[in-house]
Amino acid sequence: MKTKTPKSGISRLLQIAGKEKRLLMLSAVLAVVHVLLAVIPYILIYYIIQAMLAPPVNTALIISYLQKAVFALIAAYALLYASGMASHVAAFNILYELRRQMAEKLGRLPLGFINKNNSGALKKIMADDVERIENFIAHSIPDFVKGIALPLITLGYLFSVNWLLALSSCLPVILLAIIMPIMFSKERNKVLSDYHYSLEGMNSGIVEFVRAMPVIKIFGHTADSFDKYSGSVYRFKEMVMAYIRSSSPVYGVFISFISNASLPILALGFYLYFAGGVSLSVLFLFLILGVGYIRPLFALSNLGSQISLINHGVKRLDEILFSQEQETPGNEKMGTDFTIKFEQVSFSYDGKIKAVDRLSFTVPQGSITALVGPSGSGKSTAAQLVARFWDAQDGCIFIGETDIRKLKPEELMKQVSFVFQDSFMFQQTIYENIRMGMEKTEKEVILAARAAQCHDFIEKMPKGYHTIWGGDGVHLSGGEQQRIQLARAILKDSPILILDEATAFSDPENEYLIQQAFNELIGNKTVIVIAHRLSTITSCDQIVVMKQGAAVGIGTHEDLLMDCLLYLNMWNAHTRAKEFTITEPVSSLK
Repeated sequence: MKTKTPKSGISRLLQIAGKEKRLLMLSAVLAVVHVLLAVIPYILIYYIIQAMLAPPVNTALIISYLQKAVFALIAAYALLYASGMASHVAAFNILYELRRQMAEKLGRLPLGFINKNNSGALKKIMADDVERIENFIAHSIPDFVKGIALPLITLGYLFSVNWLLALSSCLPVILLAIIMPIMFSKERNKVLSDYHYSLEGMNSGIVEFVRAMPVIKIFGHTADSFDKYSGSVYRFKEMVMAYIRSSSPVYGVFISFISNASLPILALGFYLYFAGGVSLSVLFLFLILGVGYIRPLFALSNLGSQISLINHGVKRLDEILFSQEQETPGNEKMGTDFTIKFEQVSFSYDGKIKAVDRLSFTVPQGSITALVGPSGSGKSTAAQLVARFWDAQDGCIFIGETDIRKLKPEELMKQVSFVFQDSFMFQQTIYENIRMGMEKTEKEVILAARAAQCHDFIEKMPKGYHTIWGGDGVHLSGGEQQRIQLARAILKDSPILILDEATAFSDPENEYLIQQAFNELIGNKTVIVIAHRLSTITSCDQIVVMKQGAAVGIGTHEDLLMDCLLYLNMWNAHTRAKEFTITEPVSSLK
């Protein structure tokens, strides 16, 4: 059942802060004390002007005031540094914890969630939104405290000196109080929300555009012709322009008034001075202190949009953190029987078209079963359901007598190795790419690499097993990467093995070496093989022929040639493809 959080926005952010609240409170207290000390030098300047305007000038008193002002200034900036350090430490700890929680959460979510949220959107959430939260905690919270404390302390003192001039100094605060509700209006929040979604769309378009670059170059297209990219950039531009248009009038008025905040004080101050209502030292005090407190208000003026951005960012984070995980209602342990049974299994990605439809077959322990069929027949989906990349929506999948949905994902993953069609390499050493965090010795890693037929090419690298893949121009061919992936599976040594088109992109030499690695890998394991090259699976114990998600034939190669028309047609097509040759010169084909 999906967990719900009762809080949102800034209150939710403070909830996320957790044990770092003490550091944030310390940062706020230090910021307030900083403000108190920062005001003192201005007050002392007022006293110095008073002393200088009242002859005879007491030099010793003025020097004493200057010393105190310098001391207060040094202490104020020391406290500001301490406040910033406390908020930054808290922010970095929160940032680390958030990213750790999200990484762990994503590992517990079904792949369907990853598919619905493209890599550009996830990157924006995990990188940009978390970074914005860190920036808000590290800078905006101390700035917010200063923006509140400094005007209150300053105006409190100014009212004690001259209430009439203090009222004229309050005008920026009054204007800000009028503007802040506009900053938090529903219309602006809607614009900011649209801005976020358009930014995620643009990130997705950029990622897809970069991945499609080889195809775009081959066909001579430009970025403008790639609709998803150019359209997302255009939509993002429109959203930014809409945001600026909605912000500019109000913000422009505020900045204009703030920039000329000394005018009301000058007008009223000179009037009172010439009327004998205030002294010259008081006028100087208000011109210095009555305008000086305004700078932190700039931070407050930006707070509305920042809070709206944070609210949206926190909401998107919670969509990950509170998403429904794969159900693990029981605490079943895996037995010693690794027979795989599909019983009337159905699954759909979109809730409409079934990728797997009432599929039933059994893979006996220690046997090899191949899944074959046309593209889109559900072969890879069926295999991925065994590893719980998704959960079956109808029917059950058993390993032994245990429904896999009653196994914890980590317990299931200990028993299943999956060799993908597309191999993935981390920018890490070859040794770590094989070990994959498993508690294995270097000797065991090398033995697995030998079994996977990749020891020789690894030894030829600049630093052998400790060469960083992707560093110093070191890259591997597709077949070599595939063998690294096989070395991982050999090292893991799980009793269940799933091979998804593991030789699809290999040249003949690499395919031969990979087939040798398979012999080392398979052993007495329970194996499911997905293959398009039918010649590689003719000796399997069992072949399941699939069409539109259902099994239309189950048996050995010889049985299916006689009993399954689809398999016979596939075999004939495969045989003709192997015999295909170009018999005429290329020039004659033009």
